[in-house]
Amino acid sequence: MIANILQFSRNGRKVLLAFVVTQIVYAVMVMVTLPHLVGLSGGLEPFDLMPFGYDAEYAARFLGSLGAEGRNYYLTRQIPLDLLYPGLFAFSYASIWLWLLSKSSEQYHWLQAGALLAVVAGACDYVENAFIATMLTGFPDISSSTVFLGNLFTVAKSMTTTLFFISLIILAGYVGVQKLRSRKT
Repeated sequence: MIANILQFSRNGRKVLLAFVVTQIVYAVMVMVTLPHLVGLSGGLEPFDLMPFGYDAEYAARFLGSLGAEGRNYYLTRQIPLDLLYPGLFAFSYASIWLWLLSKSSEQYHWLQAGALLAVVAGACDYVENAFIATMLTGFPDISSSTVFLGNLFTVAKSMTTTLFFISLIILAGYVGVQKLRSRKT
């Protein structure tokens, strides 16, 4: 996958297109499906929006408050979108990372590994989705280990995503400073 991303990331227009498609899917989730789930649950946040995690009590309360209609909506509307998003996220943001890195006047090949943070975040999101789907279909009989593992991958997704964006901002700043310095000389 990384070899494909390396090749793809050389074309800034393609990278921009991948970013736009990713943001469209994200916008639909953030502006449509996730707010609808919050409404159906009486104001409780869906698992996807719990960056610091949740426990078995919260999971049971949230799933119960959704009702059968809400659990079905989560499973048939949010989860399908969230099966598209992690791959798009991993691909587009790893491409952005590598594209930015290619603009640096100094090529530190070990920095290419930073693109893997986006891939790891996407992988964690896929595993999180599998556990959420298991909870949705198994409710009310969900095991504490299912909730624990779902929570673990929710937090891991949040942490790797945050670390990636912090790193991306630092990389963008570094490349920007390099470009400004090169214009002065």
